[in-house]
Parts: sequence; structure tokens; C-alpha cells
Amino acid sequence: MKRVGIRSKIILLTLLILGGGFFVAPEILKEVAEVRYRTTLEDGRANLAERLEKDYKKLNLRNTPRFGDYFVFVYDKQSGKLIREYSFFPPRLIDDYNLAKNQFAINENNLNFIKTESVDKKVSIVIGFSESTSRNAVEGLERFFVLSYLLASVFVVLGILISTEIALRPISRSIKKISKFEPLNKMEKLDDVKSNDEIGKLISTFNSLLEKVHISSISQKQFISNASHELKTPLTSLKLQIEKLKKQNNTDEETLIGIEEDVIEIQSIIEALLILETSTKSGGTDGKILLNDLIKKTIKGTDVDFKNNVEIMVDSNQEILKLMLNNLIGNAEKFKSNKVIISADIVDEAPSIIIEDDGVGIHPENYDLIFTPFWQEDESRTRNIGGKGLGLSIVKNIVSKYGWKITVGKSDLGGAKFIVSF
Repeated sequence: MKRVGIRSKIILLTLLILGGGFFVAPEILKEVAEVRYRTTLEDGRANLAERLEKDYKKLNLRNTPRFGDYFVFVYDKQSGKLIREYSFFPPRLIDDYNLAKNQFAINENNLNFIKTESVDKKVSIVIGFSESTSRNAVEGLERFFVLSYLLASVFVVLGILISTEIALRPISRSIKKISKFEPLNKMEKLDDVKSNDEIGKLISTFNSLLEKVHISSISQKQFISNASHELKTPLTSLKLQIEKLKKQNNTDEETLIGIEEDVIEIQSIIEALLILETSTKSGGTDGKILLNDLIKKTIKGTDVDFKNNVEIMVDSNQEILKLMLNNLIGNAEKFKSNKVIISADIVDEAPSIIIEDDGVGIHPENYDLIFTPFWQEDESRTRNIGGKGLGLSIVKNIVSKYGWKITVGKSDLGGAKFIVSF
């Protein structure tokens, strides 16, 4: 269900509920209709009894609504003789009735009746209907109830489809637009929705977040740029003074060499910071580049093994792409034991390059952290082999700029495996 969209989930849930209701709703409708029809018969019987009590002689019962559903017996109270009978029930229903006991001998449970008398006290009146009348009347409507339920279900589903389409339309538009955003490089916002509902609030909150991300990115880049440029001048001056001191005989040469190495290290860090800050700024125009050829040029003169399984054409800037490859290959070279393998292949239906080494690998809990600037999994080991913790951050910046995807895992060789999918 994780890959199913919200619209599909709503429809599936609705169909599930409607499907369950299909086995229950028609029966409920049938029972409700039967109860209402029976109530109508009881009300009609009470109304008919009231009219007969007032004028049992002149009343024309055949004009009574639903008269065919009732039976009426009118008896002379003094003699007990039947005066009038109206009934569409099976013949001689009157023979089954005992006036003295006010009961039917055979059909007692199937008949619903009352006994009353006229206003002049001269006659007894028995009015009733069969309990099966309401059941029989509703029985023929069962198919109608089923068809009505199915038709109502179709309208419900259509209504939900239309409603979700209208409700989710701003989100669909926003998703398409977000995929093209580069909040670290320029300020972009989603189109505001003219509503104060949850979706409107979500878009408004997201716009506010984009603004904060952009401002934070500008501040970070400005700080790196300013700090790097400010430090370059005194570091250059220090190098010149060290060279001057080397020419003097009374200076400890080992101390000077140590200081010089520290200065060079600081300079290399500053240069790496500048590269990180500018890694997503093209030095030229983007174009179609055959990545396989660029990999071959990059690893020329090294012992890196290249498995050229599929040609990969990417739309990028060659200098930026080369920077990404150098950092990935350099990272693998630093941590390998003996071997580094690069493969051009298809991963999850996407053209990809896979960089693997046979080193100690990376702990799974650190897979996300390795792309953080200056983060190092084992500082003592990294210090021994060199590295400032900026190479993979540069790679991540480049991948994000072009909308590619980078994942890290464990290689079959035993070390780390980086996959960049295009």
C-alpha cells in the first residue's frame, strides 16, 4: 500500500465499505420499507375504524385507500348476525372468526385486527389486515433496492473521484513544480491557494520553509566565501615569511617544515570549501555527455577496474561531472584495501554508475551522515590517510543540482558501494 496514491487509497477504502454495505444495506432498506408500510396500514385501519364508527351504513368502503389490504366485518350487537363484510382475502375468512371470543381459529397469528363498536352502540366492527401484506408488498421491491444501492454507490464513487481531483489538484501542481526547484541556488515559491483549508496551510507553510532554506543557504555560502577569501591573504603572507626564515641559518628547519605543512593543509581546506560552495555553478554550458568516455579518461593511468556494461548519456556540464567522478573515485581509492571497481549498468530501471571498493566499508547508521560537510566516520583513520570530509558533500551537491539520485550500501567486495542513478 506504500506505493498507492492518496486518491487510490480513498477509492479502495470507499469500494471496500460499499462492498460490505452491499450485503447489508438492501436488507436494511427492505426492513425499513416493511415497517413503514405496516405503520401506514395501521394508520389507515385506525382512520377506517373512526369513519365506520360514525356512519357504518352509508360509508362506501370501496373508495377507501388501500381497501384491498383490509377486511371489515360488521355485526349486529343484539343478534350477533353479520350485517356487512368487505374482504379480498381467501373466501370465507368470516367462517374463521369467533365474535364472542374475538379471535380467529386458524389465522390468528397472521392477522392484525381490532374490534370496536359504532357510536350508536348497535353494531360491532372488526377491522384488520394480514401481517404478510407488508412483507409481500416489499418483496417485489428487493431488486429495486439492490439496483438503487448500486446506482447510489456509482454516484458516491464519482463524487469522491471529482472531489479528490479538485482537492488534490493544487498538490499535483505543486509536486511538479517542486521537482524543478533549487532552493539552495535561487528563491522559488509555490503558487498560493486561495483557501484557508489544510492544503492552503500546507502550501503556505512549505513556502515559508523554502524561504528559510534559501536564506540559510545564502548565509552559509556568503560565510564560506568571505572566510575563505579573508584567510587566503594571511596564509599567503605566512608562506612567504616561512620561505624567508628558511634562508636564515639560525632557524630550526624541522619546525619550519611543520608550520609549512600546517599552512598548506589549511589552504587545501579553504580551497575545498570554495569548491563545495561553487560545485553547483557551471563553468560552461550543459550538454549531452557520454559518461563512459569521461570515466575512461578519469581512471586512465590508475588500477581502477571499469565494467562498461551499458552506455550512459547524461545532460550535464563536463567539468562538474568530472569533479563528481574524481571525488567518488578518490574516496574509494583512499579506503580500499586492494581494489576499486566502477560499473556502468542499469539499477532499478535507471542508468547508473556503481563505485565499489574492498575496504572496511561504512556502518549502516552512518549512510546519511557521510554526506555532511567535515563529517568523518573514524577521525583517526581519516587523518592517517588524508581527507577533510568535504568530497562526498561536493558529490551530494552536484547530484542534487541535476535531480539525480545517490545511494550508499555495502559492496560484495566487502567495502562501500556508491550508486549514482541518472
